[in-house]
Amino acid sequence: MKKLLLIVASTFLITSNAFAGSWGIGAAGHIASVSADGTETTPSDTGTENSVKSATAGNDIMFTSIFAEYSFGEGEIITFGIDYVPGDADVNRKSLSRTDVTTNANETNQQDGVRSANAELSDHITYYAEIGGMNSLYGKVGFAQVDVTTTDASTSSGTVGLYPDKTLDAWTYGFGYKGEFGTNGYFKVEGYYTDYDDFSATSTTSNTVKASLDVVGAALRLGYKF
Repeated sequence: MKKLLLIVASTFLITSNAFAGSWGIGAAGHIASVSADGTETTPSDTGTENSVKSATAGNDIMFTSIFAEYSFGEGEIITFGIDYVPGDADVNRKSLSRTDVTTNANETNQQDGVRSANAELSDHITYYAEIGGMNSLYGKVGFAQVDVTTTDASTSSGTVGLYPDKTLDAWTYGFGYKGEFGTNGYFKVEGYYTDYDDFSATSTTSNTVKASLDVVGAALRLGYKF
């Protein structure tokens, strides 16, 4: 899907002179709520039933993004663009922690201690399309990707499993209002919902984790068209 969107974007870059439209660049301020829930499964050393722990996480964040887009059609009603979020943000407002206590003295890897974990989102990029002209409402759909980096800390003296970093795909949906100011300035006020693919990974000690991630947000975009 990402390759397809890049091909479409490249096509418009090459053929833009054939459309009666305009380019736009700008920046946006966002307020968003991140929510996640998942489970971690730990294999049993004694051959009994695996241990399954569940948890929820969430964070309210403010961040900025930059975007570039091209609008064309009657009243510039169709827009294709790319939005990039620099920096990073934690999935949870504080690290989740648990205390592990050994129940079998014969376990080869004693993991008694406190373990804390969190996840960090970075390099978020969205390829989007909008339908709706200037000084009117518009609808939006986009394909996004984000890097998820796990952060772990432990007081255990044993070998603690580490989870690999992942890149998640997502679909984002939104609606808003687009207006003008000055000679070439324009603004957008929008709300959006982003639904990410499930995060699934296996640690270096064969633990497995599965989690779902969603973001609900609002943005104020300021742009300049030329």
